[in-house]
Amino acid sequence: MKKRFVKINDCCIGDKVALDIITETGAVIVTEGTVLNEFIINKLRNLGINNIHIYSESENLDSSNIAFENLSKEYSKNVDTVKNIIGDLALGKKLDYGVISNIADDIKLEMENKDNVIKFLSTFKAYDEYTYNHSLNVAFYSMLLGKWLGLREDVITELTKAAVMHDLGKAKIPEEILNKKGPLTQKEFEIMKKHAQYGYEIAKQDTRISLEVLKGILMHHENEDGSGYPLKIKGDKINLFAKIISICDVYDALTQERVYKGRMTPFDAFKIIELEGYTKFDTKILLTFLHNIASYYIGMQVILSDGQAGEIVYVTPQNVSYPIVKVGDELIDLMNRKDLRIVSLLN
Repeated sequence: MKKRFVKINDCCIGDKVALDIITETGAVIVTEGTVLNEFIINKLRNLGINNIHIYSESENLDSSNIAFENLSKEYSKNVDTVKNIIGDLALGKKLDYGVISNIADDIKLEMENKDNVIKFLSTFKAYDEYTYNHSLNVAFYSMLLGKWLGLREDVITELTKAAVMHDLGKAKIPEEILNKKGPLTQKEFEIMKKHAQYGYEIAKQDTRISLEVLKGILMHHENEDGSGYPLKIKGDKINLFAKIISICDVYDALTQERVYKGRMTPFDAFKIIELEGYTKFDTKILLTFLHNIASYYIGMQVILSDGQAGEIVYVTPQNVSYPIVKVGDELIDLMNRKDLRIVSLLN
């Protein structure tokens, strides 16, 4: 889409920000992709920001709804494909890398409308097929994060393939462990941990798969502090694809509904990742993910812990866990209301 540089007074509710809006001190206050609302426009005026970049084309509601429906259909098709791939591998068949490439191409096409993708991943319910949904979700998030990091398109394509395949090794994990309706025992977890090595062994049989993709599959559970598995390596020894996939893997696992646990909201997930993630993840990549993804929840309808319904009107990029929610005519800054939290997102 084309970009326009416009006066803040000429902006309309629903316009989409085309470049990060930065203060004189260098702090990002509104990230690219944010949809403007009355609160954000007034905030920018009060900060003395007179001009911003916006996209010149906005989708109307009908076209957005159609795109959302098409995404849902395409997503379901690819989930079935991933399910078939893992089923075939469990039977001892070889990996069909051409199918993986097709899935990556489909994901790239869907990324033309990132708003719909994130909204869809945040609200759909399909916990009975978590393993297959999860592979696809992590690929979506990884492609987004690759774009936010400014990676080349050919690198992002390879990253997406690695993300689609990151859990292929689960085809070799016993079903009673893989589909257990509850937390794993320590012994079961030790077996589950082998899936990274198994996935690497499966993928390396196809000579078309690059070394970087293979490393992404093998290392996606390695941690920056060396506490991960299977190699227990740290820092710069961890492959870039693995660093990206690991963040997306944890975020999706936290925010998706499972047979034995409910869905965690993105904001509760942000809190956990911020508390635990800085020793486990690459800090630059983690901050890039958090700062960017949080803005896509602006405009979503939510339910607060006191039962009130509201709308997220702003998320501070540097403090993503506590958004500002509008309830009726009241603006509630959750940073200053620790007695309240968002308990669910609405479609």
